[in-house]
Amino acid sequence: MDDLDRLFNHLVNHLAKSAPERLQKPFQVSELYQRLLPYRDHRRELAFDSIEDYEMAVLRLLAGEHEYVVLEPHDAQEALAVEAQMANPNPGAFREFAAATAILNQEAVRRIAQHDEAYAPPAPAAPKLTLERSSSEPPPASPDQTTAQMPKVPTREMVFEPVTATTSCPHCAEDLPAERTAVFCPFCGGQIGASDCRVCGESISPGWRYCLTCGTPIRRRPTDTE
Repeated sequence: MDDLDRLFNHLVNHLAKSAPERLQKPFQVSELYQRLLPYRDHRRELAFDSIEDYEMAVLRLLAGEHEYVVLEPHDAQEALAVEAQMANPNPGAFREFAAATAILNQEAVRRIAQHDEAYAPPAPAAPKLTLERSSSEPPPASPDQTTAQMPKVPTREMVFEPVTATTSCPHCAEDLPAERTAVFCPFCGGQIGASDCRVCGESISPGWRYCLTCGTPIRRRPTDTE
């Protein structure tokens, strides 16, 4: 690969990455060395020893060597071809034709693109994420097992602890029958003895509306007084 090949390959690859639409559109000669591929921005990639080497490669490109570029008007390309073949050519002669139009050879552009695709390294495969379970961990439970293993909240019915009616009712202050065991007041229907919460089993005192441990509402008889 000589200087001209290296220049054209770099031009195609640079445009393919930065402005792929420019590969198929004509451009002025002045755009090539001022905007598309200026020496000051690409000298490291081109690896030319001097700007004279760069200008000579541009001159040969625009002169039609290797048929990489077609220049319009055609007489501008003929003049540059004569200059490039001289024993002592002027490398910057292409600047005299700054307004001429350059068109890239699309077949040459495709060859470079196909060559780069053929030799491009394969894309790295995405890593597969696998979750390894420790041998000491039990296998995941099935939905039925999960349901079966869920702790059940104990549900208990109200269990009243009757007291011997030797005192008065805490709700209506009526004297309770001394000869009978009272659970509810025979006068107002209020609860006399303590009870247990039907959910957590906490002891519920008469008159409470909610369990102080789990907050469960207390079921009361319709005849209970507030």
